Order: sequence, then structure tokens, then C-alpha cells
Amino acid sequence: MKKKKNKKRKVWRFVLAFLGAVAAIVLIVVFLFRTKTIEVEGNSYYSDNTITTWIQNDDLSVNTLYVLAKYALTDAELPAGVEHLQVSLKNPWTLRVQVEEKEMAGYVSFDDAYLYFDGEGTAILKSKKVIEGVPYIEGLTFDASKTAVGEPLPVEDDGIFENIVDVSKNLKKYSLTPDRLSCAEGDIRIYFGVVEVILGDGNYEEKLQQVEPILQKLSELYPDTAGTLHLENYTTESESIRFVPAG
Repeated sequence: MKKKKNKKRKVWRFVLAFLGAVAAIVLIVVFLFRTKTIEVEGNSYYSDNTITTWIQNDDLSVNTLYVLAKYALTDAELPAGVEHLQVSLKNPWTLRVQVEEKEMAGYVSFDDAYLYFDGEGTAILKSKKVIEGVPYIEGLTFDASKTAVGEPLPVEDDGIFENIVDVSKNLKKYSLTPDRLSCAEGDIRIYFGVVEVILGDGNYEEKLQQVEPILQKLSELYPDTAGTLHLENYTTESESIRFVPAG
């Protein structure tokens, strides 16, 4: 009988020790890994507060281990303009969030603000701020009543976005910063002050490579003269490029 009692005592001791260890682990997880600070890096057009608020969008985000697992092990929803969020622990109570934002192709006027979209034509950010380096797009017709952040812009021909992305990419490549970009007449046009540059459809790298030296030459020959630079039919075999002064 004594052996059986001793065996039962050992089992209960083991159970109690196990439950005590579990309780200790739970207390550590709950109190030590309680979210106190979130450090945000890599963001440029989303504010730290916007990212922090997004991270804390559910009740369980008060625990740093939960947030870490959520963004590492699940397909967690991200803000429309964010490509990827990498979350790590700086210490048990501090999260470090590395943000990789989507590249913006352009923006349009919308609802007393600006609506930014990516290369696939998805609206990713609505803001009253002008973000440097992103071209303003004129003449892009879309149904405002069906427009929402996170959704594709409802345009008739979504192929226009491919052209806008191609132009934007090569504008950056050749360090060109036009005042605005237009696609109102079925082709792409860019504006530098009083000079309109008609790019037409396609071969944008070849055409944009010519813009800076031509603008420099125009400023020498026709200073402050408004006009149109015709590159819509330009190819590498073209012998001349036509500039037509306004009026």
C-alpha cells in the first residue's frame, strides 16, 4: 500500500511541477512579451503612426510573440501600398518592423485629395500630400463612384498603366522630372515648364534618352519659348526631331 501511495505522490508532484512550469511560461509570455514599443523602418510615404496602428489592429497584438508569428507564419493582410512587412524582436517588449513599400507609378486628383496607384493600376494610397518623384497623371478617365483604395482603378483600357510604368521607369533612369504627365489623347505626353513632349506609344527608353540634351539646346536657341517637341515617331534611325513653337 505504501508503494502505491508513494507512486501516486510522485505522479501528483510531477503533475503539479508540470502545471507550475506551464503557468510560469504563460506568465512570462503574457507579461514579459507585452508590446510596449514598435520601431518602424524603411517607410517613406506611410507614417510611422500608420504602420504602428496597422500592426496593432487586433486585440492579440498586445503580445510581441503573437505579432511575430502573425507576420512570419501567416498570410497577414497588409496596407494597400505595402509590398512586405518583416517583423522581428529587438527585445521581448519591442518590435522592429521593416517596411517594403510598393513603387508608385503615378497619381491623380480624387475626392479633394490625390490618389496614388501602382504599376498594375491598383489604388494604394489617398493623401493630400504630393510625394516627390511620383508623376501627376492628367487625362486618366475612371469611374470615381467605383474607386477605392486597394482596388484597381476602374478605367476602360487598363493597358495604359503598362505605358505609364514604362515611362516612369525611364524618367527615373534618365533623371528627368516633368511637371506632369498626360495620357488624355491616347498617347503619353510629358511637360517641362512651357515645353510639351509628345512620346506617342512605345519605344519610351529611346525617346526619353533624347529629352535632356534637346531641352538644353532649346533653352539656348529658344529661351522661355513655349512649344511642342515631337518624339512620337522617333526611332534610332531618325535624322531630326521636330520642335514646333506655340502660336
